[in-house]
Order: sequence, then structure tokens, then C-alpha cells
Amino acid sequence: MLRYIIKRVLLASLTITIILSITFILVKKLPQVVPIELLMEDGFDVEIWKAKYGWDQPIMAQYALWVRNVIVDWDWGISMHMSPGNEAFSVLSRNLPTTMRINIFSFLVAMPLGFLFGIVAALKKNKWPDYLISFFVIIFISIPSFVVVTLLMYFPAYKWGWFPIQFPPSNVSTAAMARGMVLPVLALAFGPIASLTRYTRAELTEVLTSEFLLLARTKGLNKRQTVLRHALRNSMVPLIGIVIGNLVGIIGGSLIIEQIYGVNGVGSVFLLAIQLLDYNVIMVSLAFYTSIGLIASLIVDLSYGIVDPRIRMGARK
Repeated sequence: MLRYIIKRVLLASLTITIILSITFILVKKLPQVVPIELLMEDGFDVEIWKAKYGWDQPIMAQYALWVRNVIVDWDWGISMHMSPGNEAFSVLSRNLPTTMRINIFSFLVAMPLGFLFGIVAALKKNKWPDYLISFFVIIFISIPSFVVVTLLMYFPAYKWGWFPIQFPPSNVSTAAMARGMVLPVLALAFGPIASLTRYTRAELTEVLTSEFLLLARTKGLNKRQTVLRHALRNSMVPLIGIVIGNLVGIIGGSLIIEQIYGVNGVGSVFLLAIQLLDYNVIMVSLAFYTSIGLIASLIVDLSYGIVDPRIRMGARK
């Protein structure tokens, strides 16, 4: 298992290196949005930045300096437009807590409810609870999260006044911040709830009709013991990938939700950096989203062996 983990970490590091290297070279081929002359007018000591980041050197020399700065000093460059002169990583990091709070709360809401509705639908197959749950599953799988947040902003926020119509600033009270987080959390949670419900119902229904569960019942286990001890454990194995995939999907989906609801998070920073062509902020934002996807992929593979000990990742043949 240790060899497999080391191998996957190295492959993930190679993947993110290739992605960021290609992006860096392509970004440097784009025209500079903020001319050096304007930086000089704003009081920047351009010669210092030239020496540190190699602005007057060939692209590969700039790339070597950039890699060195990231590895040695954790310096991703400076923001040229969003926050001129400030480090690009600091521009991202000060908005990171808001994004992580919304995503974590959405995940904590979506996963239990998804499992619960899926289990109920499987145990009540072809009965009215199953039909009702399946009806809402189809609706929320079909509707994108940005449509859901728009409807939530219109009805509960604008029409009924239950929640603020835009995300509150950071200096408000805890109660006001909690009310402001309800809508983006719900908008991000509805899709994963529907997706996990569908997969849980399908996997659990298949396991409940298997022969080994019939054998367990003949050995004296009641239905509750059979479901808890055997059915849920076996149906969880293929669902692990769905769970982690939903987490990545929530983080990716928050990029649009944050823009619509006015959340000052990583997604808003990324989109604004693209609009303003703030290249260093784009690089650090891309590194964040790429790292999340690669880490999630590694966790998915490792979790299979935890849920089902019979699976041994990286075992020798």
C-alpha cells in the first residue's frame, strides 16, 4: 500500500507540473495587460521585479525562475491588476476560507441526505416513497446548480425575504453570515443529493436481491441486521468514487455559484482574474483546482481498500 501511495503521489505531482508548465508558457505568450510604464508611474521598482521574475529574459528562463520561486519561497508571482504589487497567492488565500466553508457545509448536507434517501428508496422499492424520491431525483439531476441558486435568490430571498439576496460581507454578525450561507449551500447540495440518492438506490437494490443476503436471512439474521451488516457494506464500495466525485463537483460548481450570488471566494477570484487577464492569479487558481481534483482521485483509490479490505491497491500479482 505504501508503494502504491508513493507512486500515486509522484504521478499526481508529475501531472500538475505538466499542466502548470503548459499553462505558464501559453500565458507568457499572451500580451502583457499592464505595461511596465504604468507600473513605474504607480511607484513600482521595476528593476527589482525584473530581477526576481525575469521579465526581460526568455520564456524558459522565466519559467525556471518561477519554479524556483514557487518551490523555495512559495512565491507565485505578483498580481498585476486585481491587487497590483501583492502576491498572487495572498489574493487567493484571503478568499479561500469562504469557499471552503461553503463547500464543506454543502458536502456535509449532501452526503447524509443522499445516502438516507437512497436507502429509503431501495428498501421501499416500487412503493410511493420510492416514486416520490425518484421524481425529485430526476428534477434536481436535470436542473443545473446555477438555475437552482437563481430560483432560490428569487423566491426565498427576494419574494419572501427569508435570506439576503446577495452574500453578506465578512464584517457582519455570525447570525447574518449563517443566513447568507444557506442559499449557496443548498444550491450546491441539491445536485449531489440527487446523484448520490440515485446511485445508492441502484447499488443497494442490486445487493438486496443477491444470493448471499438470502443465505444470511436463512442463518437467522433479521432484515435490519442483514441490511446494516452486509447490504450497506457491499454497496458502499462503488459509491466511494461517487462521494469523492461529488465533492470535487461541488467545489467546481461553486465557481459559478459564487459569481451569481456575489460570494467573495476562490471561484470569484478565478473568474475575475480571467476577465482582467491577471495571469499570476490565474496560475495559482488553476493550481488550486488541479490539486483538488488530483487529491480527490488519490483518496478515492485509497478508500476502496478501507471500505473493502479484500481490495489491495498496488499488490503484487
